Amino acid sequence: MSDFVISLDFELFWGVADSRTIAGYRHNIEGEWEAIPKMLDLFQRYEIRATWATVGMLMCRNYSQWREIRPSVLPGYERRECSTYSLDEVVRENPKLFFARPLVEQILDTEGQELATHTYSHFYCGEAGATPEQFAADVICQQSIFSEYGIKATSLVLPRNQVKEDYLRIAAAYGITAYRGNQDHWLYRDGHFTPYGSIGRLVRKTDGYLPLSGDHVSYPEQCVVAGVPVNVPASCFLRPSTNFRILDSLHLLRVKRGMLEAARTDGIFHLWWHPHNFGTNLEQNLSNLESLLKFYLFLADKYGMRSVAMADVGNASRLMPMSVGI
Repeated sequence: MSDFVISLDFELFWGVADSRTIAGYRHNIEGEWEAIPKMLDLFQRYEIRATWATVGMLMCRNYSQWREIRPSVLPGYERRECSTYSLDEVVRENPKLFFARPLVEQILDTEGQELATHTYSHFYCGEAGATPEQFAADVICQQSIFSEYGIKATSLVLPRNQVKEDYLRIAAAYGITAYRGNQDHWLYRDGHFTPYGSIGRLVRKTDGYLPLSGDHVSYPEQCVVAGVPVNVPASCFLRPSTNFRILDSLHLLRVKRGMLEAARTDGIFHLWWHPHNFGTNLEQNLSNLESLLKFYLFLADKYGMRSVAMADVGNASRLMPMSVGI
């Protein structure tokens, strides 16, 4: 049986504060307030289970609550701009870009959706100055805000896909049973960090339209390693629409090729993106997404492909024999 997994990195401005400006990216973040309900409508229509990896800070009611919830030890990044705790004045002046409790509640009220963790503070495990102790303190804050909603996260997406084994072991100790790993290819193994500088970034971008690195289908027996959560590796990032139909078509064909390979071989295809990628050019992005969901229905009918959340893969894979290495 093949599985189609969708995960979304729901982070508002917390996730881009070190790389974007309010003036330059406001419309994308504000657009999430319209994009997320429409994505949920599509998921309902096509009976899609999706995992929403959510930054804990955006689940706070307001600035005052955010100020109250602080870990016992703050991130010690060498690059101060990476710490979301340094955004005090910006957060106070732009609450809609940082807090989205109504959207979280809508996700929870929508059948089939999983609320997962994207850490409390958009914690960077691979950033210089970060430590496991700091990460553990962040996890405790994440558990606190999730408990306000009466839930406990069991799936994890690490920000910028900075996967580190010692951090995964901490996450497992706090109840995380599944995480999104990286594609097993030199372009993607280190998450956000792309090897070979501008050349690597160009190759990675081209790979979004042409299958240079393969289809990145994974299989359950590859997912389980002792001591860490189950790995549900990413297969492909759903790129936002370019407004160039030829490029959009190439990208959708790239994704569908991987979905078809997974369906034919009883594999797992894991598609991911950020809601703020849909924050502008919304209708075209929704049209692209619907094209993929229609293709999923075709695969479900022909090959028995299932739509599952990360937690579902984690629960099923833990019953499989363990592999070695990570």
